[in-house]
Order: sequence, then C-alpha cells, then structure tokens
Amino acid sequence: MMVVGNPTIDELIDRRGVAAKPGGSALFASCAAAYLGGKVRILGNIGEDYPQDILRRLESRHIDTKLLNRIRGQSTRFQITNLNGQRKLRLLAAGYPVAVPRRQAVVEGVHLGPVFNEISDSVVKDLRNHCKFLSLDIQGFIRTTTGSGIIRDVHRNLDEILSHCNMVQASIGEARRQTGSRDPKSILDRFLSLKADYAIITMGRHGSWLGAQSGDMHFVPAFPDREIRDPTGAGDVFAGSWLTTYLSTKDPVWASSVGSGFASLASRKSGLSKFQVSRTELFRRAGWVYNHVKSSKMLV
Repeated sequence: MMVVGNPTIDELIDRRGVAAKPGGSALFASCAAAYLGGKVRILGNIGEDYPQDILRRLESRHIDTKLLNRIRGQSTRFQITNLNGQRKLRLLAAGYPVAVPRRQAVVEGVHLGPVFNEISDSVVKDLRNHCKFLSLDIQGFIRTTTGSGIIRDVHRNLDEILSHCNMVQASIGEARRQTGSRDPKSILDRFLSLKADYAIITMGRHGSWLGAQSGDMHFVPAFPDREIRDPTGAGDVFAGSWLTTYLSTKDPVWASSVGSGFASLASRKSGLSKFQVSRTELFRRAGWVYNHVKSSKMLV
C-alpha cells in the first residue's frame, strides 16, 4: 500500500518544554500500517532540514521512502502547543505540493493523508487510477491559516474528491463543518451518498462511528486509558491501521477495532516512540473494543 502526504517536523510545546519530533499524517499512518505487517511506501516531500536518521528509522521499519522527494528549503513544519488542556496548531512552513511519479504501478491500497493542502484534486484522480482501494482523511484538504499562522478549518466542497474514494474519514468537528449536520447518522449518510463504501467519524476518547453502503452502522468505542500523553496523530494511526487491516481481512469492524486499540496505545507517547508498543497489548485492546462495538441499521 502507499500513503500520500508530506511528513512534518513538529515543534511540541507543553509544560515540560519544547521538543522537535517527526510527525505528519503520512508518517503516522505509514508506521501504523507497517507495524501491522503492511508493505508500505510514502509519497511526499521533505526539506533539507528533515533528519536523515528519521528516514533510516523508517526504512528499518520496512517503510519504502524512495518516493519521498527531498526539496530545497524547509520541510512542512508545525508548532503544536498543549497547555492547560488547550491545543493550538500553528503553521511554520507549508512545504511543497505532492506529484505522482510518471511510472506509478497499481497498488492494492492508497491512503491520502495531507496536512496542509499538498494533495491537489488532479493528484487524487490520478491515484484513483493506480489503486484498487482509496481511503482519505479530509483534515489536510480543509485547512487554512490566520495572519499569525494559526491553523483553522474552513468549509470546502469536497464532493468531487470524495466521490473517488472507497473510505472517507473525518473528525466529528471537521465532519460537522463540512456537512452542516450534527447527528453522526446524518453525517455518515452524507458521506456515503458520495459513493464511498465506508465512512468513519472519529471522536477521540468518545470513540468513532463506522457507516457502510450496506446500511450497517457501528459505534466503535475508544479503549479507556488514563495515561494519554500526546494524542497527536491518533486519527492517522487509526487510518493506517484500518486500511492495512481491512485489505488483509475485508472486515471493516475488526479494522476499526484495531485502529481504535492502536490509537489509544500510540497516544501514550510522542514521535516515532508511539510505535514502540506491545503487540500483545495492542490486540488485547483491539479485542476489547471489538467486543464492545454496538451495531445498528442506518435509517433510510
């Protein structure tokens, strides 16, 4: 499978001080998928400032980095402040647009995980023709900045882009802004009306909703964990876990359970240390989540 989006350098600010860590949707989703046995490559851009040792660590996890284009200038860079229960995201450097290689073979699955508008509509259409299953997180398609660089979400008509996807994922806040609906059932129905096979709404510690074209709807709980340290990238871990598990099992509920379990475990740490986890504990959590899924039929 292939994950598309620019890896980032994140300056994390909390009560302990400031630390620079590798981040980005593509990085977190790739690491999660590779941990679960997926054969993964990343397509995106990094700058001259991106640490070579991070690339070596990715390659040691059997992630193919040959399609990471090192460009002149800075990598995509964010400042993430977590203080007094408040999270603030500031863009420091936007990075460069992603380009699809001229000779791109067809792959089993592609996940689109942009962080700041680096994936164009034409790239989405091109990648649709080079994969059997296309998943997308809307986060990086709907971001803009204030004059001071603070990230905020804006409404954007994504109907054309989403119509190419087999799975669409969004946080509850993003989904409400894009659809104008507050009810998860209505949001799922809206996304599924664009022909996606599956739609997922993530709600952090409140769990997630999974909807399918079959009319099935599932509430997938978050694993209860009091030791959450850094939830950055939890949705990306969920997405990478979901896609690689779904491609191997074709079971969307189990894929969501693995995603939920992995996201909770990864949120205990920061950067690449998120993936230094116990496989036994991961699947214990996934099993607990699976046994607590509540399923119903969506109203037509």
